[in-house]
Amino acid sequence: MRRRGFLGGTVAAAVAVAGCLDAGDAGEEPTGDPTAEPTDTPDGRTLEDTAFDVTNVECGSDYGHHDVTTSGDTVTVEGVLDGRDTCYTAELVRGEYVGEMDTLFVEVEARESEDAAACGQCIVEIHYVATFAFDEGTPERVEVEQRGATTSGSSGASGSGSATEPDATRTPTPDPDDY
Repeated sequence: MRRRGFLGGTVAAAVAVAGCLDAGDAGEEPTGDPTAEPTDTPDGRTLEDTAFDVTNVECGSDYGHHDVTTSGDTVTVEGVLDGRDTCYTAELVRGEYVGEMDTLFVEVEARESEDAAACGQCIVEIHYVATFAFDEGTPERVEVEQRGATTSGSSGASGSGSATEPDATRTPTPDPDDY
């Protein structure tokens, strides 16, 4: 078991430095003047802090939805996605602010817990809360994608200040033959 971890780490390290070994094209001219300071977005907004918590995992069938709310400089995404059994949890895969688009991208995915022991056999609702704190107001747009274990996903977009329903949400109905 340790050998797999060692080999995986070795391969990852080799890939990480592979691009650093190339000298590049010595005849290339720089494309612009270097800057001493990082470039801010047009309005100066940056993502300062991110928090993610799974608040509840229980047997049920009310999943595949999320709500986006804003308050002050904070965006909160509360959602429910599905898991195959009680050993499933949710993970924040992406929480990224793209200043050029003034958009916060959020991706949440159901995953089997690594430290799970005995699992209850039922489709579960995984309730989560993701919080994103900004330094100068909230973004104009929030795009949320969530992928459950038995559904292919749901996604939605919401404008800043929108309290609940995203503009578009699609959640497929699970096929009973998949169980």
